[in-house]
Amino acid sequence: MLDQEHKLKILKILAELEQAWGELDFIKIRSLWDQNQAPIYFAEEAPAPLLDWEALRQYWSFTASVIKRMNMKITSIPSFHMLTADLVTVVYTMHWDAMINGDTRPMGGDNRVCATFRLTTDGWYFAQYVESPLAPIAYIRSLYEKVTTPGFAD
Repeated sequence: MLDQEHKLKILKILAELEQAWGELDFIKIRSLWDQNQAPIYFAEEAPAPLLDWEALRQYWSFTASVIKRMNMKITSIPSFHMLTADLVTVVYTMHWDAMINGDTRPMGGDNRVCATFRLTTDGWYFAQYVESPLAPIAYIRSLYEKVTTPGFAD
């Protein structure tokens, strides 16, 4: 079981991730990762997982070129799951908002995230990050539920 001190350190990294996305600071985002291992990164909009640093660099570079403004907030209490003494998976939900260059209307979405952290001699770092959006049928249902007139079910 992960002790409170280690949980707080990982929560601090997640807060730094939120802030870095808000600033589109991809240098900061990369610094939150274990640099000694190849990353495993699967964004909801990516057609395939990014499994090496060059692919992830290109993804972040492209993202920086098309997004004018971004916000990412964790919207649930993260759940910690020990895999080994030096690997912890953290599961949480997040919401993002973005302004795309050349577009006048913002976009946003909700994702479930499964992130694995590795404990190194320098502390905890991301080792794996996977976003998991709802299946289309579940997502469409949630949209229909959100536009129901308040009080209708009463």
